[in-house]
Amino acid sequence: PELNSERRRAWRWLALALGAQLAATLAVPPTRSLDLPALQFAASLLQFAFFPCAAMAAVGMLLSTRGKSFGPQFWLEATLVALCVGTVLWLAMPHDLAPDVLPARDSWTVGLDAVIGVLAAILLLRRSDWQSWPGLVAFALALGAFLGARLLEAHAAAAGISSPLTGPLHHFAIAMFAIAAHFDYLRTERRAPPMDAAERGSPFASLMPYAALMLAGYALLMLHSGSFSDPAGLIAWVVCIAAGLLFARQAIATALAVAVQTGLATRSAEARFSALIRNTADVIAIVAADARISYVTPTAERIFGLAPRDLIGQLLDDLVTFDDRARLREFLARDLAADGASANIEARVPRGDDKQRIVEIHGTNMDSEPAIGGRLLSLRDTTDRKGIEEQLKRMAFHDPLTLLGNRTLFRDRVEHAVAVSRRNGRGVAVMFVDLDNFKKINDSLGHAQGDRVLSKSAQRLVKATRNGDTVARLGGDEFAVLLENLTSKEQVIEIASRVVESLQESLDLPGADMRVTASVGLAFAMPDDGVEELMRNADVAMYSAKAQGKGCYTVYEPAMQRAASERQELEAEIDQALGESQFLLHYQPIVELHSGYLLGVEALVRWRHPKRGLLGPSEFISVTEESGQIVTLGRWILAQACREVRVWQARLPEGRQVRVGVNVSAVQLSKSDICADVQKALSLSEIDPGCLVIELTESVLMQNSEDVLATLTQLKKLGVRIAIDDFGTGYSSLSYLHRFPIDILKIDRSFVEQLGSIDDGTGLARSIITLGGTLGLEVVAEGIELEQQQRELIELGCVAGQGYYYSRPALLHEIEYSVHMMRRRTMADTLPQGARFTATGRLVMGDLRPADFVTTGTFGRELKEKLK
Repeated sequence: PELNSERRRAWRWLALALGAQLAATLAVPPTRSLDLPALQFAASLLQFAFFPCAAMAAVGMLLSTRGKSFGPQFWLEATLVALCVGTVLWLAMPHDLAPDVLPARDSWTVGLDAVIGVLAAILLLRRSDWQSWPGLVAFALALGAFLGARLLEAHAAAAGISSPLTGPLHHFAIAMFAIAAHFDYLRTERRAPPMDAAERGSPFASLMPYAALMLAGYALLMLHSGSFSDPAGLIAWVVCIAAGLLFARQAIATALAVAVQTGLATRSAEARFSALIRNTADVIAIVAADARISYVTPTAERIFGLAPRDLIGQLLDDLVTFDDRARLREFLARDLAADGASANIEARVPRGDDKQRIVEIHGTNMDSEPAIGGRLLSLRDTTDRKGIEEQLKRMAFHDPLTLLGNRTLFRDRVEHAVAVSRRNGRGVAVMFVDLDNFKKINDSLGHAQGDRVLSKSAQRLVKATRNGDTVARLGGDEFAVLLENLTSKEQVIEIASRVVESLQESLDLPGADMRVTASVGLAFAMPDDGVEELMRNADVAMYSAKAQGKGCYTVYEPAMQRAASERQELEAEIDQALGESQFLLHYQPIVELHSGYLLGVEALVRWRHPKRGLLGPSEFISVTEESGQIVTLGRWILAQACREVRVWQARLPEGRQVRVGVNVSAVQLSKSDICADVQKALSLSEIDPGCLVIELTESVLMQNSEDVLATLTQLKKLGVRIAIDDFGTGYSSLSYLHRFPIDILKIDRSFVEQLGSIDDGTGLARSIITLGGTLGLEVVAEGIELEQQQRELIELGCVAGQGYYYSRPALLHEIEYSVHMMRRRTMADTLPQGARFTATGRLVMGDLRPADFVTTGTFGRELKEKLK
């Protein structure tokens, strides 16, 4: 433990004093048996050295007192006490009292004895630190014991005898010094006391100078035997009486000062307590066992609406609501019956504004306390806190948009319903409801309209279900319904039908009138099913309803779970396939319809499954789009197609003109940086950007149209071409075709299939081809499988197409030796220098016409003339 510097110096001085005393004690026996003047002088000097060293130790102890002020008053009082005590000690010493007889050595000894006595008294009276008090007492007693031993030794020497008490007093003093050191050690290990406790001394410390003066007067009186006839004796009496009166006067003044200080402290504490009571939010009240109020703080008016004086004498239970009165009386009479018992209760207090305040009451039985004599109650208004708690609870268990329960609340209700069902045997079912194509609505009309759709759908869902059913919003556009106390499955089927029908009705929204369908999945609780299984089954059934065409309901069957498990297994296999390079690309030729000339290819992904063989995209692409794996797979397809076609172009006549089309899904546009992926693929493959065609579906244009427009514009800046795949099946309008930087329209195969049939199915195909020509867009027909379809497309003015009629998707080296490649080689040998075909069969006469002149149609008359 660490001491302050003054305390360390004090203990060093004490060590020197005790060392000198020990050395003097050891030197005394030889001086008595041998006549050694030098040794006798040294022993006397060592005995004399004890006193100043001990005095310095005592002074150090005083100076180390934390927070103590040793001003002029202190030193004047100390000097006065030292003079008086020194005089008494001088008189107590056995020597001739004649002034010319007192030796100088005795004068010094008496003076030092006086100093030590004064310091011992000051240590006792001027210090009240409760932690160091035992040590200081021991230190002062040790000094007093040495002083007493000194006096006894002097008297014994004068009488020529030895005092039996001198040795024990020395031993006692040494023991007290040891005890003081021990307490000082313990003090350093404890927490320091507060400053005011350290600075506060004994209230009677100021009496010490008067006591010393009275002691000196009494000694003087004893010196002259108290004779009034002697002037000196009379003066001694006067001094003694005056000192006694001063002492009494100071004692009375000190007692009065202490009383005044105590009163001031009491009044200050009462004022502080009163201020706290007035300004605290809690109400303090004292009531009897019968609930009669005997005391209440001013803040009671905030809760009860009555002034404190009007509350005195009233019954507390009359101030709460009628429903809480019996509970409150029981609380006071029974819960707080035992002395010292404590308890809590909550009650409601009616107010004139037709509102209730919720009050939390903490009571303690203090009948045994005379100042209280009743039940001490602390009342706290918790109305606002309860309101916040209820709001937080609603936020934790309810959806703020629809005000329906959320997933947490729904799961808790399902768990409770399943437990009750096992006891009463009644059926329980869970219905999952998912709004179809809600993302398109949200993206095209905005989130505000999307929120209105969700709110109105939630209202319709509640109306379509029973009063006791629990309806919740699980998140996004997904809702759930808990059906309890079922007696038949037909009940659930009927409710599911109402839900599907009600959600299909037209929604009247600001600025829009639309219909929203929903896919509903039903699952009935089986005896061994838990909450997770029941909710999972309903979810599986809902996805099954979506797979069946949406806008319908489906009841869960075990086979659906197997399908879901297979789907999860397929996702895991796709991850493995991406890591093990199990995917490859096949290409379907795009040809000029009239001549069969190869214009380009469309890249189509295939999966070399280690167990199931070669799989087409229809067996796994939808899974990758829903799981997000399409981002990684699509990035690989883009890079691989550019790399393979660039290598292939180098081997073909006029090969640099061969285009490659790559499909990009909506997921890739929204969840990846498609522009960065395209730029990287072009850079690594070194393919001409004009040879890359990015193919998108119509639905992509409707999702986040502004973001899509920005992305397509950036792609066009890279030099690639944009094609709309499966055109005619989506929602595109002329405004969309004008806004977006589109180059190619690809007619959906459903329109091509109608060509060549008995009914006239050319109308839609003709409209698309005409639209493309009007807008300056190139047109490619997809899904050509019959010669009749090819002839009609040529007659309609379509230039390019693809389909099984020309070639199935194949590897590039297989396409290289196809009939279309042979025709390309033939055409390349006969075309005029600089002439080339575009990706859709348009012939550009580079050396004969300006660079921007484009010939359309089935080669045109100019081309035929050139070929002749």
